[in-house]
Amino acid sequence: MKGLMKDLKKFWSKYKLFILLVVFAGLSLASIAGVYSAQSTPVKEEKITTLATYRQTGKYYYLAEQIPSLLYENRPTMGPGEGTLYIKLVENLRITFDYSFICDRSTSIVTGYDVGMDVESPGKWVKHFTAVPENSVSSQGNNLSFTSELFVSVPWFEGIRSTIDDETGTSSSSYNLRIRPTIHTTANTDVGTVDKSFTAELVVNFSYGGSEGNQITVSGMDNTSSGSIQRTDTINHPDVETHRYIFYALSAFALSGFVGSLWLFMMARPEKPEKLAEKMIAPFKEAMVEVAKEPAYRGQRAAVRMKSLEDLVYIAEGLAKPVLYLTKGKVHTFYVLDGPVRYEYSFKLPGKPGLKA
Repeated sequence: MKGLMKDLKKFWSKYKLFILLVVFAGLSLASIAGVYSAQSTPVKEEKITTLATYRQTGKYYYLAEQIPSLLYENRPTMGPGEGTLYIKLVENLRITFDYSFICDRSTSIVTGYDVGMDVESPGKWVKHFTAVPENSVSSQGNNLSFTSELFVSVPWFEGIRSTIDDETGTSSSSYNLRIRPTIHTTANTDVGTVDKSFTAELVVNFSYGGSEGNQITVSGMDNTSSGSIQRTDTINHPDVETHRYIFYALSAFALSGFVGSLWLFMMARPEKPEKLAEKMIAPFKEAMVEVAKEPAYRGQRAAVRMKSLEDLVYIAEGLAKPVLYLTKGKVHTFYVLDGPVRYEYSFKLPGKPGLKA
């Protein structure tokens, strides 16, 4: 009965350690998750508010004036998408550029601009011209627009590129006329100032030779740029730092408890019976002789049972006798023979922890 109660106490102690280990493990996981969540939440947050929006557009339109031809009879002019522009048939290009600035708030707008023009042989040379000198326009309200007209003579272009080719000794099958307005707009609103530059480049390409003939192509006719006036507010979250410190402390406590309860649980685990037997025998190993069967002795079969293995070894040393060691299954028996007297001690290794003499 006492042995049963002792086993029950050991089982209950180990069960409590297991429950404690599970509790601290769960608490550790929860606290680590809390630390991760608190660390992921910023202490300071930037909130961006859009106060005003604006848009700039630059659009081109051209009208090609042509010489009379069999191909385009009765068509003295051609606009975008109306047909192929052949260099020998086009005399002039009338180009119109329309710029507009639109804001969703009332504003005072000032726009300065000029128009440059580059004739180039790609990768070889560039010649710059000023097509429209510096100018400015202003407006009160939420929009501003202006129109600029350019006149490009194809014979003039041909003469420029031919002269520069002769001067440089270069030639190319493709030349560009780049029209580049440089626009700077300042708009003062009640929520801030817009100060932006805008470039809308039109590329007129002159291609010579090839199966498609000598042609003029125009690209970059539509250009748009959008923007906004924004306010950035910094929002502080002081409670986030408090939550972080709480979870730090909780994690330290939970992890310490987990490590401690794990150590106690591991220490409470029973050793294997074989290990227990080895630990018990180890201090007296040199005094023992292992035998294969129970030893017989002469005369009267007097057996003296000892309370401990240590007492038995003490007797053996006093008698200058060896300790005979016999193992049968889980039963370990030790003998000291002295004539008709046999001193012995035995224990059985149970399935549960502990030794029983």
